[in-house]
Amino acid sequence: MAYHSKTTFTFGPEFGARLRELRKRRGLTLRAMALLMDRQGSGAHTQLGRLEQGKVKYPSINLVADYLRACGAGFEDLLDLLKQHTSQPPVLKEKGDAAVAELLKSLPMAEQRAMLKWEKATVEAREAKAVAVPDTKKPKVETDRQRVFRVVWSFIHANWNEVFEQKLYEAMLKLKDEVPRSRRKDACGHARRFFGILTRYYRNEKRRQGALERVERRAKEDGFSDQTLAALVQAATDAHFELEKSGRLDWQPSQEAIVESRGRAPKVERAETRLEMDEVRPLEASNKMLGVIAAVAQEAVDARLQKVKLEYYHGREYYYRWINELIQVAYEHGTDSPEWKANVDERAPRLHDEKVAREAAAMIADIFNRWKVNLPPKPTGA
Repeated sequence: MAYHSKTTFTFGPEFGARLRELRKRRGLTLRAMALLMDRQGSGAHTQLGRLEQGKVKYPSINLVADYLRACGAGFEDLLDLLKQHTSQPPVLKEKGDAAVAELLKSLPMAEQRAMLKWEKATVEAREAKAVAVPDTKKPKVETDRQRVFRVVWSFIHANWNEVFEQKLYEAMLKLKDEVPRSRRKDACGHARRFFGILTRYYRNEKRRQGALERVERRAKEDGFSDQTLAALVQAATDAHFELEKSGRLDWQPSQEAIVESRGRAPKVERAETRLEMDEVRPLEASNKMLGVIAAVAQEAVDARLQKVKLEYYHGREYYYRWINELIQVAYEHGTDSPEWKANVDERAPRLHDEKVAREAAAMIADIFNRWKVNLPPKPTGA
């Protein structure tokens, strides 16, 4: 006997009524239908009557196909009814949605919506990734219990990572000269594998040690020194010890924690991202200040150009571009440098009046030298 779940598609009265409509449109009786279908048993027409009444919940595809064929119809005549069922998400996903909603139902509505939106986006991202790379290993289908676990785990994982990424960031600061910028991500990846092994449950210590040794071996094969490896392992160990000591390894997110974070697991900035941001901040501040100096220089040059009646737009536009170029040269090399002199000697004769252009260059140099005290120190390597 075939097993049918509670959510299995059933051939209900609305489908039976549609079949009856198709049959009557051709003016056929049930007995005539049975003959056309070559069903010659004494109860054949009775079975078709039960089908039209929706009493045959799980008819075979053969029976339905033969019925449609006998009355000159096709499956497209049932398409609108079938779409009501097939357009719904898979049963397992529906159950997962319900389980996640049940988990979050005690939250305020705004937090529920935010959490469900985030969870839905996570599921869709997994599915999109599977479609985009069809040759890779497919992600496992999640049960409703696994989805609930993932929602809770996202908060636990963020809680752990908050401690770990801080330790890793501190370690990477010390390794800035040891690990080049292009290898930071790889180094941090190995550290995260160390931390993952330390926080994972192992039945015996021997298996844990074996896993740590495998990661260490791969890191050495990647070209990382013993000093770097020791620092990465230490960062993972320190984070694990701190979590264990404070009891945060067994932490579970409370409803208050979920509400406080508006129903979404907090995002923890990765160590390599923080290092990038540290390097970018002085550069951003410099660019902002250079923009201010360029604006002051442009205003001063503009006043000079008005005196020589250079009104047309393109003439001024060439000067504006040159001002930005000269400010950058001054920042990188200085206004007394050969690079500055070469730039002025090359560009000044090409503008509308070389004398005015050289006067403008002198004005820009004076403004830059007066304002450069407001520039932050240059970033390392700039």
